[in-house]
Amino acid sequence: MVTRRRSGSVSLREADALLRGPSSGFPPVVLGAGPDELLRERLVHAFRAGAEAEGSEFQRLEGDALDAETLAGALATLSLFGGARRIWIREGAKMGSATQETLLGWAGSPGEGVAVLLTTARETDELKFLETLAAAAIVVPCRTRGGEGLEWANAIAGEEGVKLPAGTVESIFRSAPDLISFRTEIRKLAAHADAEGRVPASALDALREVQTGASVERWAQAVLGGTAAEARVETEALTREGVGGTSAMWALAECALAALEPQAFYYRRAARPSVPLRPAKARAVLDQIYQADRALKGGEIRDADLAGTLVQTVRRAIRG
Repeated sequence: MVTRRRSGSVSLREADALLRGPSSGFPPVVLGAGPDELLRERLVHAFRAGAEAEGSEFQRLEGDALDAETLAGALATLSLFGGARRIWIREGAKMGSATQETLLGWAGSPGEGVAVLLTTARETDELKFLETLAAAAIVVPCRTRGGEGLEWANAIAGEEGVKLPAGTVESIFRSAPDLISFRTEIRKLAAHADAEGRVPASALDALREVQTGASVERWAQAVLGGTAAEARVETEALTREGVGGTSAMWALAECALAALEPQAFYYRRAARPSVPLRPAKARAVLDQIYQADRALKGGEIRDADLAGTLVQTVRRAIRG
């Protein structure tokens, strides 16, 4: 007999082991919440792998296009083979209020043999619906904190089978806006690796040239989550290569918008801040961007001075 785990918060590594096992071993609802797309992706992969291992049916639903009637039908449908069913709801925070109520009602009295994984880029404390659902679910935070990001980066490099010089993984990780982008860079290097995973110096040199160039994404990341020295280095790189301050300003705006509404406003080219940017801070950042844009259009500031000005005003707004 398998004992079903109670609700509560667990790490992704612990959730990975649970979800790969029988669905009778964890609560009917699993909530993967947080901005890191790669961690949410890994959670879904484990959920799907568990479905295959126990021979259960797997269904994917899109939260932003899901109505209450469709969800109710999916939750009530029996497996064709009489076994377990697993339902993944992607972008679950974007469900309508009626659909949310349907899921909450089911979570309070779940049907036998059905497990639901809901993923969202939002944090559980950002929406009342997520807070309520979390009380009946296993919550898996999908955000790296402290040194977790680098730990995941090393794990990804190991999974891709590349052997890199000391410090290379950290260098690539620090330059990448998120773990998905980091994995992309590692896979580019893996394509040049020999049979033992060694990457030629030419490929590493080419990557370093790209990393040392100007990048509005790295600049935005440094402004929002880096040190003053990092922000200064990235600002100097923009100036040296003639990158306009307007481009940098909008990269910063995209980061702030992503913090307010991750699934609707997250642009692939925008960097995520390396520290959590709460909604109140994101709104403060957008206010500084609005003021800078108005000053630029009014001729009160030059485009060449815009990035340097934003470094000061935005960092001050975040601290305040």
